[in-house]
Amino acid sequence: MTMTPAAAADSEPARGRPRADRTRESRSRVLDAAVTCLLRDGYARTSTISIQAEAGVSRGRMLHQFRSKEELLVAAAHHIFAAQLEAPIPGSLTELIAEASGPGERIAVVVDCLWATYQEPSFWAATELWVASRTEPVLAEAIRPAERRLGRAIRERMDDLFGPDLVGRPLYLPIRPVLFTSMRGTALSYAFDARDPRTEPLLEHWKEIARHALLA
Repeated sequence: MTMTPAAAADSEPARGRPRADRTRESRSRVLDAAVTCLLRDGYARTSTISIQAEAGVSRGRMLHQFRSKEELLVAAAHHIFAAQLEAPIPGSLTELIAEASGPGERIAVVVDCLWATYQEPSFWAATELWVASRTEPVLAEAIRPAERRLGRAIRERMDDLFGPDLVGRPLYLPIRPVLFTSMRGTALSYAFDARDPRTEPLLEHWKEIARHALLA
């Protein structure tokens, strides 16, 4: 009997490996595939069939772990947020901050870094889920606590990047959400108007706003 590609993929790692390891691996493959499908196809066109094909697992194995599209995409939302929380600060960024000649240059480096995060695949996958959650109460209920945890972690990461001197300035707490919300809103326009984010006209304005608030 000839195996299907998905069945063959399921069977290859089975020899000599604990069931728990195989389950974790297949779950991770399915969740990674769900994120890929969200990015490529959008929420409306993402289906359990397309995710199964992308993951290369059998239908039975996937449905054993996720009984519906909603359950799977809720898990994918947590998967996206967990990956963002666990991502380390790139060494190159740490070096740029360390080499900054003063607080003004440090602000510029951090603003560039923040803006870059809104171009990452994880942002667009999360955006698909945010928009879908407006009319999907189950999805919204799952995303809400995860988004709050992610928000706290991002704020802490941002504080680390700016450093204690700038964080201690009186206008730091008010300016922090201004940068976040302005960048997020601007990034959404790239969904229908693709362009080089490095040439974004608002980028220099964000730096100037931050410098004025934190250094004036």
